[in-house]
Amino acid sequence: MVDVYPEVSHLFKDNSGGTDIIFDWHQIIIPQGACMIKSFSGTIHGIDGATGNDDDIRVYFAKGIDGKAPASFGTVHAVSTATTSAPFRRNLLNHLQIDMSSMDNGDVLVGYNIFGSRSAVAQDTVPDGAWNGIMLQGDTVPFLGDTNYIAPGPGFTSIWISVSAVGAVFNFGTEVNLNMAESANVAADTTGASVVLTTSDTDPRLVFQAGDKIIGETGGPKMVVVSVDGATQITVKNITEQIDHAEQLLLHTPISFRIGLEY
Repeated sequence: MVDVYPEVSHLFKDNSGGTDIIFDWHQIIIPQGACMIKSFSGTIHGIDGATGNDDDIRVYFAKGIDGKAPASFGTVHAVSTATTSAPFRRNLLNHLQIDMSSMDNGDVLVGYNIFGSRSAVAQDTVPDGAWNGIMLQGDTVPFLGDTNYIAPGPGFTSIWISVSAVGAVFNFGTEVNLNMAESANVAADTTGASVVLTTSDTDPRLVFQAGDKIIGETGGPKMVVVSVDGATQITVKNITEQIDHAEQLLLHTPISFRIGLEY
């Protein structure tokens, strides 16, 4: 089982955009050899702690070639083009389309959606949406790492995953806004000490839990949730840079996948 927590751009705090690239290639490291995806499940966070994102997404899988990672999919939160997608054509292994609208759990989970492999995931080319296992196998030339990705250890190989929206608009906004005091900001603190933040608007208990990675809407400050203390208070640590008053706090990893592999 492989857990995947890709970082998603802070730009997704409103529903501007369209058939977007939700995140560029994200490296996953798996044991060497050919394997089949036997299960594929995950969670997609919702909007403002009140409703889920139930638009469809398309998941692409790729390998390296000659020890090099696939070329960038393109600009996050922008539409992919022929110019950006042509350079990784031979890297592609396969793809899945996830029908999130059929898995809308808004009545139960409210603020996010969860999907499972056989009912929600299908390849476009399979009749009637039937499941057809996807084969993965890395490049025969070892990937030695580069400025964006790490080199896998002995006995392991790299596969890359990227996600785009399917004719839909995603919104990962929270409306959990920093509210320390008028014009007051919170300084960076990377010592690991706990820092208490006061928030307004959306109740953070509807959005965050301990261990979540948070990013400010400016895209700069990052931090980790220590605890969610009440309707207007959370405790965080390792703030990488100043958070401004009224800045919206967003989940840095609002999408997660769990991939079951069979060798």
